[in-house]
Amino acid sequence: GKGGWGKGWGKGGGGGGGGKGFSKPQALPDDYQINVGQLYTGTVIAYYKFNGYGFIEPDEKGIIPNDKVFVFWKNLKSSDRYPALVKDMKVQFTVNAVEKQGVRTLQAENVSNVGGGELTIQDESDTKKSFVGGQNLRYTGTLKFFLPKQGYGYIKIDPGYQYDKEGVPEEIRVETAEMNCGGGNPQYSEDMKVEFGIWVTTKGAFKGYNVTLPGGLPLPAAP
Repeated sequence: GKGGWGKGWGKGGGGGGGGKGFSKPQALPDDYQINVGQLYTGTVIAYYKFNGYGFIEPDEKGIIPNDKVFVFWKNLKSSDRYPALVKDMKVQFTVNAVEKQGVRTLQAENVSNVGGGELTIQDESDTKKSFVGGQNLRYTGTLKFFLPKQGYGYIKIDPGYQYDKEGVPEEIRVETAEMNCGGGNPQYSEDMKVEFGIWVTTKGAFKGYNVTLPGGLPLPAAP
C-alpha cells in the first residue's frame, strides 16, 4: 500500500536527509540560461497529491541543475477534477524561473502527457469505481460542511431517492479530490446546495463523487 511506498522512497530519495532536503528551494546558478520555450520530457519521481506539488527528473541529464525540477499542481494540463501526478509517470514540460522564499529557482510549467495530451488520472481511476445508479447519475443534497484542512465534509442527501444498492445512508462523506472546484482547491463551506454522484469504496462505504453546485457548476475555490 501507500505506506510502504512512502518508507522506501524516504530511505533512498533523501540522501540520508529524509524529506528535509526539499524544504528550501534549490537556488539556480547565477549564470544559468533558461530556454523558456524548450520542451523537456521526464519522469515524476515524487508527487504529494494533497500538498499539490512534486518533482520531475528530466530524461536528458546535465541540462537542469540537480537533474530535478519542482512541479506545482497549477501548472498541470489536466481535465481532472483534482489535478495530480503519479510517481513514475512520463510527462513533458517546459521550465521557468520563479522566486520562492527569496530564492530564484526552477519550476516545471505546461506539464502534460508526452505529446501534449491532457493528464487524465482521475478519469482512469473512475472506470474502476463502483457507483450507485451509475457514474453519470446525479443526486441533490446539502453540503452540511466541508473542512479543507481535514480534507473532508458531509452531504445530507435530499429525501425520496430510490437506490439500486442497499444501505445508502442519509448522509455521506466527501473528500477533497471529489470536490469539483474547476481545478482549484475547495474552501470551508457549510449549508450549501450541491449535486453529486455516489460511489462505493471497496470496503462498502458510500461517498460523494464529483460534487458540484446545482447544474454542474464548479464549487467556489479557495482564494
